[in-house]
Amino acid sequence: MGATPVRTRNLDEAIDAVSKVYCPHTVEVMGPIGEVDAFLEVNHPTSQPLVSLSYSVPVKIDAQNFSRLFLMMGCASGAAATTQERRSAEWGKGQTMPFSAGFETQLWFDRAFVQRSVRLDTDRLEVQCARWLGRPLDEPLRFALRPFSDELERLWRRTLAYLWSSEDGGLPLAGAAKAAFDEYLLTLLLHHHPHNYSEEMAERDSGLIPGVVRRAERYISDNAAAPITVSDVAAHLGISLRTLQAGFRQWRNTTPRAHLQQVRLQLVRDELLRSGPEANVTAIAMRHGFVHLGRFSAQYRATFGEPPSATLRRGRAGSGLSSRAVR
Repeated sequence: MGATPVRTRNLDEAIDAVSKVYCPHTVEVMGPIGEVDAFLEVNHPTSQPLVSLSYSVPVKIDAQNFSRLFLMMGCASGAAATTQERRSAEWGKGQTMPFSAGFETQLWFDRAFVQRSVRLDTDRLEVQCARWLGRPLDEPLRFALRPFSDELERLWRRTLAYLWSSEDGGLPLAGAAKAAFDEYLLTLLLHHHPHNYSEEMAERDSGLIPGVVRRAERYISDNAAAPITVSDVAAHLGISLRTLQAGFRQWRNTTPRAHLQQVRLQLVRDELLRSGPEANVTAIAMRHGFVHLGRFSAQYRATFGEPPSATLRRGRAGSGLSSRAVR
């Protein structure tokens, strides 16, 4: 999931390694070049790579036009500044700056600056935005060049804390869990940080008829075992995500995501009840897209009135009785 980290005092070697992750760029050291101690590490828990980068000296970076690069650059320490076209911004420790593709971009990092960033999959981001709108984008997506709000920063940090911990020996993401995490990251940004489609996305759309909700429920029921997301449901029905959300709120007093989770909880329960002695709750839950196991256990208990481990014990007991009966 992670490439071998790069640590070098050779500036050209550092530029070459970073260019492969981000885009072609130049770096000007604003102090003694002999003090360069560059570190780069890239991990891939989902399709959105996590990047750690530092130079240990003040640098000025000309990233040219940030071609096809959407980057959420978090500051773990130090401070930084940037200009994109005619816009300027600064950020420091504990803040994240969103960079959009297609702008002439310059950056300044101080000696202590360490970034922990997410390079977004541009195609996925644009598709996700179009799905929420229910139409193709008629101009490039552009995020406001300013640090995340305090609320978004808290949500972003909590989300990335799990992804970073998974690289340090935590549970890997796969299948439905990976797809759901990717969609959550992109949706979090699109709904919580201003961009040129924010106003349109915020418009209410309540013209959904119950038949569409029933078709959505049927599609979820038939495909919940696969790594589908709420976006896939909307795309299958040919409607926008906000329309799908409005329909479930109006007619079911819930959200499509919550409904998908309930269907998957039932799939987990069914599998636990027919499991043999080798089965375990964690593997079954992860297979059905549940990433936060503590939250999963609480949801499971609230839905079925018992912890998943109790269901598994009953399933194992039933399997043992069946085996003895066959013999």
